[in-house]
Amino acid sequence: WAMDSAGIPPEASFAEAPSRRWLVAFSGGLDSTVLLHWAAQFAATDAAISLRALHVHHGLNAAADDWAAHCARIADSLAVPLTVRRVQVDLNGGSGLEAAARTARFAAIREVMQPAETVLFAHHQDDQAETLLLNLARGSGPDGLSAMPRQRDLGAGWLYRPLLGLSRARLEAEAHAMRWSWIDDPSNRDESLDRNFLRHRVIPLLRERWPGFSDKAADAARRIAEITTQIREDDGPLLDSLTREGGLSVSALSQLEPAVTARVLRLAMRRAGLPLPGQAVLGQVLRVIQSGRNDAEHCVQWGRAEVRRYRDRLFIQHRLPEVASDWTTQWSGELALQLPSGSGELLSGASGSWTVRLAQPTDVIRQPGRPGKRLAKWCQERGIPPWLRLRLPVVLRDEWICSIGATCIDEQIAPSNLQWNHQLVGVPRV
Repeated sequence: WAMDSAGIPPEASFAEAPSRRWLVAFSGGLDSTVLLHWAAQFAATDAAISLRALHVHHGLNAAADDWAAHCARIADSLAVPLTVRRVQVDLNGGSGLEAAARTARFAAIREVMQPAETVLFAHHQDDQAETLLLNLARGSGPDGLSAMPRQRDLGAGWLYRPLLGLSRARLEAEAHAMRWSWIDDPSNRDESLDRNFLRHRVIPLLRERWPGFSDKAADAARRIAEITTQIREDDGPLLDSLTREGGLSVSALSQLEPAVTARVLRLAMRRAGLPLPGQAVLGQVLRVIQSGRNDAEHCVQWGRAEVRRYRDRLFIQHRLPEVASDWTTQWSGELALQLPSGSGELLSGASGSWTVRLAQPTDVIRQPGRPGKRLAKWCQERGIPPWLRLRLPVVLRDEWICSIGATCIDEQIAPSNLQWNHQLVGVPRV
């Protein structure tokens, strides 16, 4: 096997990484162990490379502390700074163990990574073949069948997979030859998990019949990716033209061919950083678009993502946390006030005494000299979707609503210069 001057196979494309600031996702398993050693070897040949590693401690195995200690020893032997980040895996979210662990892992990566940093992952050719088959079994469209891209945006930097051109057998042979030590996670042998079932039962049979299966499957995924990339570039201007106040125009979407609509939706999901759904979920979203009921509250959810419709707008977003309906606090107005339920923060700079809570269905908004309006009516007039109404911050003085959101109801008693900073999508004119 050919090696370059750093002792790394030419198929390991470290030189094409999008930046020279590298963060290696280091689980301690075989694949990431080879990745870390090779990254350190490559970095030794290029003084411009800044290299560090991250180990995510999931706490799902009794040996998790030992694994973290092992990773620390390996990183120390290579003089690579290591961060160990403990996470809580949500086992009750309904998405399954694998997806929940992945969500927690990526959240940790986003927290740790720095601007313009490239996160290196150890996915290889066999992983690519498994992903292709897994997405095929789920009924995925072209995006799913293109499997894993070598590079994509991640936070303020990039995700990069330099080992996609190499088989796991090649990595294992290298690790044995170099006498590197790694962690053997017993969960990798659990065939109740879909990916492990493919790895241990299905793919060996395919290789027995077609010895070059993994290589051919990875090549097919690459060619599909090239096509889907071109399609996304073509669909980008169309998606931009459909965007209305944080959502997509339902009436405009409904005029497109279903195949085009599906492509635009997938592109919007990618831009929002959401996992792509299977065909069944995508079919539900298409039915929501075609529904003639503008007054109904439509919602389609998968994992931690959701699509909602209100009137002529379709919102594609991360699933919102539960509403803290009983939350209330006192506020002097001088310091920023953090709100619950993903509702952002309030700022004023004024000095006084107010009560702040989230809106309630029984609230009546009474502007001086005008008839009072129930919360639902007030929000309808402003086009605020139903799922956001109980997330609106309400400021009260002596039990009298003086502002809601950033809208002043009674300037005589409301905090001056009130600002509401938030990431809620679909809150116009508030």
